[in-house]
Amino acid sequence: MAAAPGCSPSPSGLVLLASAKAWVPRRSPDAPSAPPSASPAGREAQRLFRLQLSAAPGPERFRFGLRGAAESGGEAGLVEYNLRDISYEVKTATCHELKFLARPDDPLVFHFEDEHEAQKWWTVVSSSLQELQKATEGSGLLTGRPSPLPLALFNSLSDIEVSLPLELARKEDLALHLSTAIELGDEEEAMRCATLLAQQHAALRILLKESCYPTSEISMKVQVEDATCSTSITTRVHTYTTIAGLRQKVFQDYGFHPSVQRWIIGQCLCVDDRTVGSYGIRKDGDTAFLYLLSAKGAHLSEQRFKEDRDWVVLQPPPSPLADNADARHKFSTLPTSLPKKSVKNSNRKRDIGESSHFLGKFLPGHSRAPPPPAAAPPPSPVPTGWSCPTCTFINKPTRPGCEMCSTDRPANYVVPGSYRPDEVELWRMQQEKEGILQYQKALEQERLQNFQQLQQLDEAALVPNREEIECRICYLNVEPGEGVLLRECLHSFCRDCLRQLINCSEEPQVACPFRDDSYACSSHLQDREIRALVSWDEYERFLERRLAVAESRAQNSYHCQTADCLGWCIYEDDVNEFRCPICWALNCLVCKAIHEGMNCKQYQDKLQFQAHNDAAARETSNMLKTLVQLGDAMHCPVCRIVVQKKGGCDWLRCPVCQTEICWVTKGPRWGPGGPGDTSGGCRCNVDGERCHPQCQNCH
Repeated sequence: MAAAPGCSPSPSGLVLLASAKAWVPRRSPDAPSAPPSASPAGREAQRLFRLQLSAAPGPERFRFGLRGAAESGGEAGLVEYNLRDISYEVKTATCHELKFLARPDDPLVFHFEDEHEAQKWWTVVSSSLQELQKATEGSGLLTGRPSPLPLALFNSLSDIEVSLPLELARKEDLALHLSTAIELGDEEEAMRCATLLAQQHAALRILLKESCYPTSEISMKVQVEDATCSTSITTRVHTYTTIAGLRQKVFQDYGFHPSVQRWIIGQCLCVDDRTVGSYGIRKDGDTAFLYLLSAKGAHLSEQRFKEDRDWVVLQPPPSPLADNADARHKFSTLPTSLPKKSVKNSNRKRDIGESSHFLGKFLPGHSRAPPPPAAAPPPSPVPTGWSCPTCTFINKPTRPGCEMCSTDRPANYVVPGSYRPDEVELWRMQQEKEGILQYQKALEQERLQNFQQLQQLDEAALVPNREEIECRICYLNVEPGEGVLLRECLHSFCRDCLRQLINCSEEPQVACPFRDDSYACSSHLQDREIRALVSWDEYERFLERRLAVAESRAQNSYHCQTADCLGWCIYEDDVNEFRCPICWALNCLVCKAIHEGMNCKQYQDKLQFQAHNDAAARETSNMLKTLVQLGDAMHCPVCRIVVQKKGGCDWLRCPVCQTEICWVTKGPRWGPGGPGDTSGGCRCNVDGERCHPQCQNCH
């Protein structure tokens, strides 16, 4: 293609800023442009060009070059245009248009195959146009001449939201004036600049300079964890240290690549642009958490890791108070590629940071007017809430416990009176109230169920065992529900053993049979348990035995003298007669006999007469006296009847008064209180001593 006016061959000493490939349709000037086609026929109707942007010292520093690509065939010569003599506009994300100011009706339309490459190319071109516009405006102000740049250079780019150079320059100047006015405290100028920026809907990011922060270092504790283990380290930082700078520091000191690092301070997952001070790191001992991902999870290749590690080794340590535009580059998450010194690679692609670096070298007055300093990210306002003393998580003021580790809120913390919960917190508080109500309701239902179960158990005669047990009498395993749990002592036995215990008991109360080497249970079976364990006949016999024992142990008791009659009573001193409620016989309490029709004197005279005349009665009386004298019989210490031991141990019971008797001492076994009373009786085994030298120690 022919060179347009202003075109010149490529001079020596040019620095290539950027390069990109694009297709240009082969058409007549009146034919409409169409997107490139991937078919062979479509490729025949197009030609591939390499677009180049170069810079060199001198008044005509920026050059826009077109070179035919080898893939499209034909000549590969280079033609260049002065950037002042062209207009460049973005039509779509992959379609750009180049117009020559001398021939505006004959544009060139470039179609890019890669949207990312097109965007990167436009970024470098727009930066060059912006720098050219600034230089032109500065020259115009010094000479008093208006800017010679045409308005066609400044078209809006709505699709990718990028402003053209003139508008960007004006917005940057307003932003710079706004920053200066705020720093000087000029409220009117700051308001004017802010109003103009707001009218243009300019997107700003207002940052504080690092000089606004304290310069002293902080010793920050870092809890480091990965999928398998954890540890604790301490690192020195400033409050203005960004998370990106912290990632780089850990990479340099410990070798953990920035892409695998996830920082959490307080309740926030940290982002690179913010400072540690904005997350609450303000004094020695403040804690941050570092979670390390796997290289696979972070998509980190071994080659990339080695390249980044070598780059970090070659880099000098960053300045702690960097106020220039390169500070952001030094503290970026990862360094850019190392510049090559080889002349053969002078045509390689450069990223945006390198292009800006080269563009700055060719600006007029670069040494006299350095670019405005980059502001550091501002610290976030102090988060509202209380910090967990265990994990440092910042909780909402109304939370009673830590959301992360459930640690209780500090007792001395008071919810600020001006605090107003947001919708999420109000919803959480409402959920907590509903949860408490549900818990209280469930607790009340559980209490009611427990009460009903206890009531049912109380109404039941027997409490069955719920677990398998071993009976302490027969030592057999008892299945759940087959045994009995005694109410008074909670000891469990099988039903058969308890039934036999009741049938063999001679006491009015059946004691719990639990015994071991150190303990003997003193509880008793309840009457309803006894009634449920035995049959009706067995229960009646038990009641009869109980009644007989009660009669024998009661003082002033008297049994009816009618043969086989079960009636008896407890009499008082002023009562002399007892009418039996069973046989209705009238018993004389003085004579201890039934003598209806006779008074007491008549009855006693009759007895004396019968004793003199009855030989059998005399023989029986003499025999009993002989047995007592020989020691084969004895008088009961209570009722004085003659009792005899036929064999066995030294314990026996009087058949009349039911008194327990010690045979070797010929006295009562227990004291006045009955069984277990060692204050009287034979006192056998009290203090380990036997009651008599001939005692067999079996009672």
